[in-house]
Amino acid sequence: MYIHSFARRVLALVLTAAIAAAAALPGFAVYAMPIQTAYPQESIYLFDADTGEVLVEQNPDLPRCVASLTKMMTALLVIERGNDLNAEITIPDSLTPEFAAIKADRGHTIGLQAGETVRRIDMLYAMLLPSANDAASVLASDDAGGDLAAFAARMNARAAQLGCTSTQFTCAHGLYDTGNYSTARDMAKIALACYANPAYRRIADATAYELPATNVHPARTVTTTNKLLQPASAYYRSYAHGMKTGFTTQAGRCFVTFAQQDGHTYGLVILGSNSQNIFREAAELFDWAFTSPELHPAPVETAPALEKYTLFSFWQKLLG
Repeated sequence: MYIHSFARRVLALVLTAAIAAAAALPGFAVYAMPIQTAYPQESIYLFDADTGEVLVEQNPDLPRCVASLTKMMTALLVIERGNDLNAEITIPDSLTPEFAAIKADRGHTIGLQAGETVRRIDMLYAMLLPSANDAASVLASDDAGGDLAAFAARMNARAAQLGCTSTQFTCAHGLYDTGNYSTARDMAKIALACYANPAYRRIADATAYELPATNVHPARTVTTTNKLLQPASAYYRSYAHGMKTGFTTQAGRCFVTFAQQDGHTYGLVILGSNSQNIFREAAELFDWAFTSPELHPAPVETAPALEKYTLFSFWQKLLG
């Protein structure tokens, strides 16, 4: 009896150690690229947002320009600051050179001007949905007392706090590629922090938003650039959650998004793709993640337990 008890204890310890070892290696189970549309030069990082397990990765640690994905960190810092998002702010004259630089780089804007009075919440929607670069600069200037360089320093400090090791931000919007870079793995860490923030998710999940009239502009509606959220798009997926799109000539098309269905949540980062491919890739990767037998094996049918007989019960059944 003692030997059997000791054996059971040893077995329990072995199983416990095996489970702990598996949990300590969340990135070990990487699956082969399951889709045909991905190009080998892209960076792709698909992961389980609940466990941290990496499912598919390609060039995950290659530093590269991330364009407007930079705005995720800008939004996170503004929201985490805790200021009243519904409060009005007046755009300072000091931002006029920044607005001119954005236009010179042919960056998307909503035509903001010095002296215009806007709300922080409206700037967040303008920055995250249609990716307005001037809205990002307004938010950064407001947050850092007019010092855009100081805001970039805060971006880098927060990235390091989140565990990013190959990320550097030099501006609030990502339009200027020089010195502004990250990796797919690092962007996933930033994306997780954004996804965990209810205010960020509420804004990024919107497909459209009406910017109220200001002292310069009439009311107008802005819409999301995320085709997975657009019902009329061929790549629409009802399970998708918006995060951010991005594009510059040097960065290519970039995309961060999440998907949630049937108790599973997956995150995806794609860097260096193109406009014809990126949303198809994202849709196909999520479709695979939710339907793959590798990730969701059918439950194993167990054989019915054998009835246990004692010598007494055997004769009892035999003799009635």
